Order: sequence, then C-alpha cells, then structure tokens
Amino acid sequence: MTNGLRRGVSRLFNDRGRLFLLALDHAQMGVMPGLERSGELMDSLADSGLSGYILNVGMAGRMAEPKFSRKKLVLRSSSGGSQLGTEYAAAHSNHVSPETVLALGADAVLMMAVLGGADYRSLQAVGEDIDAFHQLSIPVIVEILSADFSKTNSFDVQYHGARIAAEMGADVVKAFYVDGFDKVTSCCPVPVILAGGPKDRDILDVARQALAEGARGFAFGRNIFQAKDPAATVAGLASLLG
Repeated sequence: MTNGLRRGVSRLFNDRGRLFLLALDHAQMGVMPGLERSGELMDSLADSGLSGYILNVGMAGRMAEPKFSRKKLVLRSSSGGSQLGTEYAAAHSNHVSPETVLALGADAVLMMAVLGGADYRSLQAVGEDIDAFHQLSIPVIVEILSADFSKTNSFDVQYHGARIAAEMGADVVKAFYVDGFDKVTSCCPVPVILAGGPKDRDILDVARQALAEGARGFAFGRNIFQAKDPAATVAGLASLLG
C-alpha cells in the first residue's frame, strides 16, 4: 500500500476509527420508495452524525455544496442493471474511471463482489478494478453479494466473501450481518462496516451487536431512507459510535 493510499483509507475513519455512511446509490436500479427526492433527504441530514454518503455519479456533484464540505463522498462505481431487468447480473461491471473519481473529489469508491455460480468473472473484474483505482491511491470498499441474492445474508457468503475481497485488495469490506459475524470480522484483515441485517430485528439492536462483534461502522440504505423518521434513525445509530 502506498503512502497516498494509506492516508486515504485512514481519512475515511474518524478519530475513534468509525465510519457511518448513508447509501443512496440504490436509485441506479430505478426509483425506490424513500428515494423519490434523494437530494432533499441529503439536505435534511447535512448536519447529522453521518460521516458521508454513497452516491452514483449523477448525484455526486451535490457534494461540492458548502453544506457537505465535511462529509465523505463514496462513489458507487459498479452497476448490475435495473429493477426492470429479467435477471440478476452475475458480475457488476465498473463504469467509472479513476480519473472521474478524482475529478469529482471522491474519497473512495464502492464496488460489488458477487460470489457463487461462475464467480470467477466477477472476482477477476473486481481484482482488476481495485488495481486500477489503487494506481491512483483511491481507496476501495467492496460489498459482498451472492449470485443467488437470497443467499446474500448467509454466513458462508459473508465469511468467505469478506476474506476474498480483502485478499484481492479491498481496503474496506461492506458486509451484511449474519450469525457468527464476529468470525467474519476476525478473519478479515481489513476494516468491516455493516451493510444491513435481518429485516425482522430492530436496526439499532443489530448495529449494536455488530459493533460488539468487530464492525467498524455502518453503511445503511433502506434502513434509513425508508424509516419513518430518517433523522431520528441516523441520530440513534450515530450515538452508538460515540
């Protein structure tokens, strides 16, 4: 890891080693409930305890506004298709160049690693793209998904996926909560942030447990933007990070 990359990764986390991102990148698949006016949601949380936002290229320009000057910009660099598609992509192709990331002033990129099936296609692409971003000292966050999306929240996918992503060069792993999450974090040599948890449990309880089991922060989407009171949910989660 170069000094520039090391500094970039370090700057993602606060003085307590924590990171709290709001993922608003879902709309690249189409309009989702809660994201009809994502710009207004960003504005309402500009002074909240969020570290920053995960955004697509089309929304990233908003981060140049003074109200967001202290917030991190994590740019979603990969796409798996739209919600109108007939199949789930086995590999999420990266469509953002390192030069564009730097031009937008992003602090990191987020890409997907899809495991299962013929996953060598996805993992080969992830490895190549991590290398391209690292050539310009751009930190990379990798989110772990399953080719059979119903298995994404399984222990095997998150446990093996987190380690595979780290071995391929990911600087941070975005993983879903599973029973045995402490094994996911302890076996992963880079920081793990929580992507989400079981839908039948309170997100604050899941987040609290994940921190106790080694998570370094959160990167939540629907748990926040589809909450009855997104600001209150953010405040509750931020209080867990101290």
